[in-house]
Amino acid sequence: MREENKMERLIGVLRRHYYINIITLVLLFILLLFRIIPLMQESELIGVTLERYIIMISIIAIPLALKLFARRLNKVPRPAETAIALSVYQNTSFIRLYTISAVTLLNILLFGFSRNSNFMWITVVLFIIFLYCKPSYTELANLTELPEEERATEEEMTEDSAYKTEEEEREYSENRTEDEEAAGK
Repeated sequence: MREENKMERLIGVLRRHYYINIITLVLLFILLLFRIIPLMQESELIGVTLERYIIMISIIAIPLALKLFARRLNKVPRPAETAIALSVYQNTSFIRLYTISAVTLLNILLFGFSRNSNFMWITVVLFIIFLYCKPSYTELANLTELPEEERATEEEMTEDSAYKTEEEEREYSENRTEDEEAAGK
């Protein structure tokens, strides 16, 4: 029960970071989109080369952050101790969240400076990506449980041993009755 409380507390902290981060980025984006906070009076021209590099960074950072998260969680041996699972999940969640947040902030600021619609649309895509970054209690709980395949084989082994035990018990009782009958005659 105590371990579940620790896991719920960690998910609460991660969700707080998640929501505060998204709300801050969305507010900044809306303020810049409607020019409530103008970064520049006139739009600055950003070179095509810089624009391409920023777009490439965005395109590379999204799957890289998501894949890194999945790979680091898959490397954790299952069932993991709760302390190890909490530590790994927290660190990888922060890396994923703040990597995507940094790229989003970069695109928002560049949109504010240049008013280039490419940066605006990449920012919208990044906000959609945030939907896949929400911390989940089930992901964390899966780190402390056996994988599905091992659980299935373990159940089969227990069922097999139960059958063997029943068969051995039946054979023993049959042998005992035969021995008692032989001794009684």
